[in-house]
Amino acid sequence: KQRNLSIRFQFSSSTSGIISFSTDALSVKFSMKDGNLVYSPLRKTPTIVVVALTYLAKLANDATLAWMHNRVPRDSPPLRDIFFDIFPEIHGAHAIAECIMVLFSLSALLLICLHRHRWHVIRRVFFCISVAFFFRAFATASFQPPVPSTNTYCAPPFNVSFSSLWQHTIKRFTQPSLEMLQPRVLCGDLIVSGHTLQLFMSLQAFIQYAPKRLQGLKIIFSLLACVAVVAILLSRKHYTIDVVFGYLVATRVFAEYHSLALSYHEGNLYRNPHYSFLWKRVISYLESDAPPPNLFSNQLESPCIRSLKHYYEK
Repeated sequence: KQRNLSIRFQFSSSTSGIISFSTDALSVKFSMKDGNLVYSPLRKTPTIVVVALTYLAKLANDATLAWMHNRVPRDSPPLRDIFFDIFPEIHGAHAIAECIMVLFSLSALLLICLHRHRWHVIRRVFFCISVAFFFRAFATASFQPPVPSTNTYCAPPFNVSFSSLWQHTIKRFTQPSLEMLQPRVLCGDLIVSGHTLQLFMSLQAFIQYAPKRLQGLKIIFSLLACVAVVAILLSRKHYTIDVVFGYLVATRVFAEYHSLALSYHEGNLYRNPHYSFLWKRVISYLESDAPPPNLFSNQLESPCIRSLKHYYEK
């Protein structure tokens, strides 16, 4: 037996409809007053496209790093940084930041996989990640300062050719970007801190979509994020401006997308200050089958247990 829940709603004086939820899928039926009926089932294709876009953004970052490695000014000393002038360099502090980053990433992934609206949450979070990391690839290719520490090891320059660039790109793409697992070899991924991007994207996803009963964990994670940022700077893996840019890009992209998504479901997308023709196309494509905010609940459920329960209830 399949359990269905139908909820009648009315967005405005001219739009009303029925939203039907089932145990294995989400479908939305909009019944307009003029008699037209629009049926919108759950679409998995946009989610797959967004995940592929995220992998493409990572590939772009790895290709940019392989290309910029030879352009690093190795003879120039590190730039003056106000944080570096106050606090000494602590070798190995980056391990603390990476452990916190891994904790955030795994927690966010587990939360997304167990979320009731996991297909829509994946779209939103991974699209924000892809946009942020595409911007990081552009920023890295635009400007190349010297490494922040004289203790940072950079591999010797290699012959610049398509085959060598592709080889280094694929090698970087297939390996974990954690220095505690593999020593750093290529240099040049500065300007926007990738660790900070991943840190705050995971944190925002957890805060946005975690149930209310995890409020205490949200506060703990927020404090750990501050510890991770300090650890990144103490280890001299990035300049202060890199971390600031990483924080701003991660939070602004995440907030802007969710602001537009909320305006889209409320029917006033055109009034949003961030509205543009490009954003309209993106939001319409990703949010057309998502439930409205008043029916979007942050509840967790196991897809495996739900499938088994649905199987035995037949």
